[in-house]
Amino acid sequence: MRLTKGVGFLVIVIALVASGRFWLSNQDVGKTPQADISTISSPSSSPEPKLRTISIVSSGDILLHERLWAQAKADGTDGQLDFYPQLSDLEPVISSADLALCHLETPLAKPNLDYQGYPTFNVPPQITDAITKLGFDMCGTASNHSLDQGFSGLKRTIETLDAAGIPHTGTASSGAEASKPLVMDVQTPNGIVKVGILSYTYGFNGFERDSDKTWSANLIDPAAIIAEAKLARSQGAELVIAKLHWGTEYTNQANGFQTSVAQQLADSGQIDLIDGSHSHSVQPLTQIGTTFIAYSHGNFVAAHREPTTIKSEGLITRWDFVEQSSGKFSLSCVAEFPTLIRDDRPVQVIDVNKALLTGKYLGETKQRLEQAKSRTDETVRALGFTKFCN
Repeated sequence: MRLTKGVGFLVIVIALVASGRFWLSNQDVGKTPQADISTISSPSSSPEPKLRTISIVSSGDILLHERLWAQAKADGTDGQLDFYPQLSDLEPVISSADLALCHLETPLAKPNLDYQGYPTFNVPPQITDAITKLGFDMCGTASNHSLDQGFSGLKRTIETLDAAGIPHTGTASSGAEASKPLVMDVQTPNGIVKVGILSYTYGFNGFERDSDKTWSANLIDPAAIIAEAKLARSQGAELVIAKLHWGTEYTNQANGFQTSVAQQLADSGQIDLIDGSHSHSVQPLTQIGTTFIAYSHGNFVAAHREPTTIKSEGLITRWDFVEQSSGKFSLSCVAEFPTLIRDDRPVQVIDVNKALLTGKYLGETKQRLEQAKSRTDETVRALGFTKFCN
């Protein structure tokens, strides 16, 4: 069909508009400025910033008895101690976290000199090699054994951790050091998250801090913990974790002191996560307000030589936090990893979930592994906690 000039122009315009390539030239429309209709109809907009997530792994006590450093010698070469093989089954869990927390319960000795076990520990410093290789990012050091070797042992432990490049908190070698909260820049997939970490203990097994060095090791005091948490937040901490060494040994429930302190810390609104240790047995998880609590993770590694009891069972937790549009973080879910310390040689800490899934029992029986998982599952849920990852 033949088109008139006016109709033909209109058809062309419609076609070009439909194709998103229409423009008006100065010549065609009496000096009208150029305008790209696709730009007009689709204004540019900056992408929404991605919200950050952070995974935090925590574990129980690193309590080195003589049997463990004997195993480390057997696993090492040329007479050197190597603690990594007896702990390596948990390396995938630990190293996969954005932030992995350990608790070093005992003082570190000088290499190959004066090692001691219970009751006043002085343990091989080679454990720091394993701590680093496993993927731990820091260690809490406030415990009932912090003063086993006096201030000199406490200071030597700090110097050893510093030399290994392992951040730490809970004990200090100077007042200036003690006054600075540990705030870590944690790299996550969508940016850095600043995390404050505190470490306190219920006591020192009868030992006393030097009168002029009361700052050397932190005793649990809710007011002091809250004050340090506030200081950490004033220095940029977006999440605050309190590592507390407390509770009744060899029990699977929290005592009155634990629940009272937990309530006070939760009421302050300053603590996001309470990470408990000391009992050498797993205790429940719970939530008070917006504070999440693991009363005790039991042992990460120890040698109590009771392979059938709860002393040989431990827990590793992974806490997944997600940023809200307000910039604050909330808990998404918790993953639990029951562990079992194999007492027979070679001594080894076993990832129970992995062992049962793969059928590789690492010298233990399926029945014993299932018992460890069942008891741990029951204990962590004893207070009704349900916020577990699927």
